[in-house]
Amino acid sequence: MATTLRLIVLLFSISLSATAQSIIPLYPEGIPCANDLKDEEVMRKDIGRMITSVHTPLLEHLAPVPQIATGAAIMIIPGGGYTIEAWGHEGADIANHFLTEGLQVFILKHRLPRKELAPCKSHVALDDARRGVQTIRLLADSLGINRNQIAVMGFSAGGHLAASAAVHPLAADSTAFPAAAAFSSRPDLSMPIYPVLIMEDTKAAHQGSIVSLLGEKPWDPELLDYYNLPAQVHADVPPTFLVHAGTDKVVPVENSLRYYRALVGNDVPASLHVYHAGGHGFGSARQIDTPVREWLEVATEWLRGYGFVR
Repeated sequence: MATTLRLIVLLFSISLSATAQSIIPLYPEGIPCANDLKDEEVMRKDIGRMITSVHTPLLEHLAPVPQIATGAAIMIIPGGGYTIEAWGHEGADIANHFLTEGLQVFILKHRLPRKELAPCKSHVALDDARRGVQTIRLLADSLGINRNQIAVMGFSAGGHLAASAAVHPLAADSTAFPAAAAFSSRPDLSMPIYPVLIMEDTKAAHQGSIVSLLGEKPWDPELLDYYNLPAQVHADVPPTFLVHAGTDKVVPVENSLRYYRALVGNDVPASLHVYHAGGHGFGSARQIDTPVREWLEVATEWLRGYGFVR
C-alpha cells in the first residue's frame, strides 16, 4: 500500500505545471479490464475538446489560487451518451467556474462503455468513477482537501455515472489493495445535471445510453435494474442537486422528476431546478438568454450551504 501511494504521489508531482494542472492516473497498479484502444480526441468548434476513445482512465486536476482555496473538491464527469466525453463543453468550462470559487477541481476521463467488450462493458465506467473519488481522498492530505467535502457533478450520461457513484458506492477497506481502496467512494454531495437516470424500455429513458452501457437488446434484466437509478435510491445517497430543462427532447425531464421523488421518499436532502427552456446539453448555459443561464450560480449557492464555497 505504501509503495502504491508513493508511486501515485510521484506521478502526481512529476505532472505538476506552472498552471497548477496535473494528470493523475487512476490505476498505477495496472488497469483492470484493460482494453486495446488508444487514447484519442478531436476538437470541435461548437463544444471544444471531445474525448472519443479512452485506454487510460485518469483525473485531470486543476487547483485554485491558494489564497481562495476552500478545502473542498469537485469531480466533474462530462457527458456524451457513454460514447464520447464532451470535455471542453461540460468539463473544462465548468471547471473554470468552480476554480474561481476556490474548489479543487478534477475532471474524470473514464472508459467509454460503447467501445468496451463484455464482460467489462457494463461496469468499467462506474469502476473509474468510484476509483476517482477514492483517489481524491487518497491524495487529500497532499492537496489540502477535506476528505469529507468531495462533490461529484455529471452531465447527461455523465450525470448517470455521477448518480450511479452516489447510489452504488464502495465501502472503505483498509485491508484492500491498492491504497485508494482504503477510502470510501461515496461522494459527499451529488450533482447530476440534465441526467440520464431512468433505464427501462420506455420513452422516458435515453435508449442510446442504455445500448452504450449494456449493449443491444435483449438487456440483462439484473443490470438494467441496477442502473435504473430511481428504483435504486436508498437513505444513504448523499444530498443531491438536480438541474433539467422542461424542453429537453433528448433526455426527458421525467428522469430528474422521478429521481427527485425517490430521493424525497427516502429522506435524502434534494434540490431540483427545472427550467422552462434550455433543451439538452446546455453546459454552462452562458450562451442561452433564458433563466437556465443562472443554473451554475444556483449550484454554487447550494454548495455554499454545505460549506464547500465561502
